[in-house]
Amino acid sequence: MTNIHPTAVIDPTAKIDPTTTVGPYTVIGPNVVIGKNNKIGPFCVIENTTMGDGNELIASSFIGVKPQDLSYKNEPTRVTMGDGNQIRECVTIHRSTDINSPTSIGNHCLLMANSHIAHDCHLGNNIIIANSTGIAGHVIIEDRVVMSGMVGVHQFARIGTMAMLSGGTMSPLDVPPYCIAQGERARLVGLNIVGMRRGDLSRETILEIKRAYKFLFRSGKRLADACAELEAQKPCAEVQHMIDFCKNSPRGITGAKLSMREHDD
Repeated sequence: MTNIHPTAVIDPTAKIDPTTTVGPYTVIGPNVVIGKNNKIGPFCVIENTTMGDGNELIASSFIGVKPQDLSYKNEPTRVTMGDGNQIRECVTIHRSTDINSPTSIGNHCLLMANSHIAHDCHLGNNIIIANSTGIAGHVIIEDRVVMSGMVGVHQFARIGTMAMLSGGTMSPLDVPPYCIAQGERARLVGLNIVGMRRGDLSRETILEIKRAYKFLFRSGKRLADACAELEAQKPCAEVQHMIDFCKNSPRGITGAKLSMREHDD
């Protein structure tokens, strides 16, 4: 294949579409399937991965290497990646510990330099994760989430649709959809209005989400009671998603920083 640099090392079992390019000194191991029009830069390592089309790995990325989990016993687990993702320098994405549920990356995500996606994580679509952010094992990140630099997310936590985590945030609990979280122990400080507008939510929907946010997190009611009252009002689909997210949270929901003015003007 003329698109593979002569210094690259390719396992004979790897399946690589001829439209994909592979840069110098990259190592592609066994159990790898790579689709069309991918650009794989130099010094990358790819193992146990199924990759879609049109992804770009800049350099020195490690995809599908074994997890940092002492319970892992060399099972043939995997990473799956969709289409159109940008994987920057020195990103690490570890394969799962569960053979039936690969670590997964959706479509059109941007993972910036030195970010880490641990084993058994599941990322949706159009996610941005900035430099040196670490995502621990078994984390679920829904669509259109934005994480700033040097964020840390605790294992088994969930980050809801269009949420935003500010730089340096440490997030031990679930962050509800559409919210902004920040702080050394994360608290909610308002709504990701810019993200919702960019996500093409209507003005009416955003206003309803604002009202729901204040009722759920600023009214002083128990969260379970607030969810029940709000659900009884037959809210829009986006608010119902917030309610369902909160009701189905095994770790618990990040609370609001009540002493701080909301960032949702």
